[in-house]
Amino acid sequence: MRYLTSALVSEGVTDDQFLPRLLGRALTELCNTEFDEMVEVADVQPLRRRNGPCSVDEVIELVRRNAASFTLVFFHHDQGANAERVDTEWLRPLRRLWGDRPERLVPVVPVRETEAWLLADGDALRTALGVQWTDAQLGLPKHPKDVERIMDPKKILNDVLRRVRRSVEDHFGQLGELVSLERLKLVPAYQRWWSETKNVLVEAGYRPL
Repeated sequence: MRYLTSALVSEGVTDDQFLPRLLGRALTELCNTEFDEMVEVADVQPLRRRNGPCSVDEVIELVRRNAASFTLVFFHHDQGANAERVDTEWLRPLRRLWGDRPERLVPVVPVRETEAWLLADGDALRTALGVQWTDAQLGLPKHPKDVERIMDPKKILNDVLRRVRRSVEDHFGQLGELVSLERLKLVPAYQRWWSETKNVLVEAGYRPL
């Protein structure tokens, strides 16, 4: 049996509440369905120096401080309105500085924001918030892939939370446990994360089915 450890360097504190739980579930499913060996998946560990996003140099320093502790390091950065900017300003410099580190780097780049992934599953929102509103009343698209067309997913989520007088912080961790992985598989950015993670694990010696 293999033991898979991973860390997350994210943009913000709320991302540290949602993404580790979601990615941990997704990693477990990926290993169970894509590889021909038993894999025990450890909890995804957030790495953070301060509340806001880390610079590229700070990301490298965080990984150095935890050298050889993780097989995978997930680097999260929302795409925003410019996909090329994330690649040019973050991913390329990060890969260049990564060098021959033993940890495997995997980007996590939701379109446009992490909140878009929360909007892919109306049932998860209804359960977390204790409401019976339809997807339309929640402001959700009919198909999960269309969350990437929402210009401001954070605003939609915050509007819903204000209607029930809750804060995002109250529910990010819970939604990380509830959001349907099957629905997320229909979201292109999540599909890319899944494929890149699988490829990285194959490079690390995991046997695919």
